[in-house]
Amino acid sequence: MDLQVEKLDTHEARIIINIPDEVVARARRDVARKLSKQLRIPGFRPGMAPINVVVGTVGQQAFANELADELGSKYYAQAIDEAKVDPYGPGQLEDVKDSPTRLVVRVPLEPTVDLKTYKDIRVAYTTPSVTPDEVEAQLQYIREENAVVELVDRPAQVGDLVEADVEVTADGKEAMHNHRAIVLDDEHLGMPDLVQAIVGMKAGEHKETTVTLPDTIENAELRGKTGQALIDVRRVSSRALPDINDELAQAAGPYTTLAELRESLTKQLTDYVTRSAEQQYETSVLDAFTNLSTVLYPPQFVEDRLNDLVTEFKEDVSRDQHMPFDEWLKVQHKTEQNVRDELRPNAEIRAKKGLVMREFAREQNLEVSDEEIAAEVERASRRYGGENNQDVRRMLMRDESRRAMQNSILSEKVLRRMAQIARGETPEQAAEAVSAPTSTEASGLASTDKQAAEPNASEAGSTAATPPASAETGQAGQ
Repeated sequence: MDLQVEKLDTHEARIIINIPDEVVARARRDVARKLSKQLRIPGFRPGMAPINVVVGTVGQQAFANELADELGSKYYAQAIDEAKVDPYGPGQLEDVKDSPTRLVVRVPLEPTVDLKTYKDIRVAYTTPSVTPDEVEAQLQYIREENAVVELVDRPAQVGDLVEADVEVTADGKEAMHNHRAIVLDDEHLGMPDLVQAIVGMKAGEHKETTVTLPDTIENAELRGKTGQALIDVRRVSSRALPDINDELAQAAGPYTTLAELRESLTKQLTDYVTRSAEQQYETSVLDAFTNLSTVLYPPQFVEDRLNDLVTEFKEDVSRDQHMPFDEWLKVQHKTEQNVRDELRPNAEIRAKKGLVMREFAREQNLEVSDEEIAAEVERASRRYGGENNQDVRRMLMRDESRRAMQNSILSEKVLRRMAQIARGETPEQAAEAVSAPTSTEASGLASTDKQAAEPNASEAGSTAATPPASAETGQAGQ
C-alpha cells in the first residue's frame, strides 16, 4: 500500500493513504449502488441509479463522506499494520484529498513510558512516633464520649450541650448551617462570637445577630467577614466530664486500669501514624518515579481519564449532596464544562501516574494470582457479609468486582515495591515484601486502562489510615 506516516508531537500519527484511481472508481460504484438501494430513486430500480444521479440526490459532500467511509473501512486496518504504529484507539478521518485520492487519518498512539534509572531513586523515610500529648488527646476524647448529659431548664452556659438550628451567611453565601447538638465552647464550635451569642439563650428562644467569621472557616473568601446569624435553640443540657481514672478506662472498654487503656491507645496511635506515614511515603515515592520518567500519551488518553473522573464526581454529588448532578450545577452556578476544566489537571496527573505504575508492574513482572483474588473475596465477604455472606461473595465474584480487586491488589504491590527500592533495600527483600498477603478491600474502582488488571494511580495514598477515636472500636469519631 502506498502511504506516508508522520509522527506528531501530540503522540499521534498522521497517515496519508494513497488510493489508486481504479480502486476509487470501484468504490464510487459500490457506494452509489448502496445509496440507490436505500433511497429508492424514482425512475430507477433499487441499486441501479447512475452515479451522477445518486450524487445529485444526496449531495456532493454527503456522497464524499460515504465514499471516505467505504475506503477507510477497507484500507484503514491494512494501513495501520503497514505503518507499524501501535494505536491507542480508533483513528479519525482528518481530510480527503482528490487527484489523486488520499485519505488523511489521525491516529492516537498507545502511551509509552521510559522509567529511566528508577532503581537509583532514593527517598528518605522518617519513622513516626507517638507523643504523650497525643495519647492524652485520645483520653480527652474518650472522656467527652462518656460525659454525663442532663436536660436543664435554664439559659445556656459555656460547656453546655445545646441543640440549636444555626444558620450563618455573609456576602450572600452560606458560612454555617447546623441542626445538630453542639458543645458550647470555642474549641468545639470554632466561632467565639457565636458562642457568646448563644450563651444566655433558653430553649424555644430565637435570636438574630452579627458575628465575625474566624480565619479557620472553610470558605477562605469569608474569613474575617461579618456574618448574619439566625439562632433557634431547641434544648439545653448540662454536660459533666468524668475524671480520667480507672473507672473511665473500665467504661471505655475491656480494661481494668487506666494504665491498660493508655497502653492500648499508644499502640493504636502507633499503628495509625505508621500506616499514615507509609501511605504518605508511597505517595512521595510515586511522585519521584513519575517525575523521573518520560511519559508520552495522546490527548484522547487524558480525555478518557477525564471522563472517568467526571463520572466519579457525578456519583459523589448524588451520594453526598443528595441531589441530581444537573440540579447541583444550578446551585453552584456552574456548567458541566466548568467541572471538566476544574478536573482536567487531576486527570492529567492521574493519567501520568497510572501509566508509570503500569510500566513499573511490567518491568518488575508484578501480577495478581487467582489465589490472591479468591483470598481477598473471602476476606471482604467475611468483613461485610454478616448473615448475607454468600450473597456478598457472589457479588464480589462478578467480573467487574474481580477486576476492581485485581487492580487494587496490583496497585498495592506496585507501591510497596517502589517504596522498597526508594529505601535502598535489596531486590530480594523487595520481592519478599511485595508477595506478602495484603489487606486490600474491594474498592469497586474500575481499571483505568484497556488491560484487565493494571495499577490505578487514583489509589496511591488515597486510603487514609483511621486514627483511633476510642480504645474499644478504634473507629474515627472526631
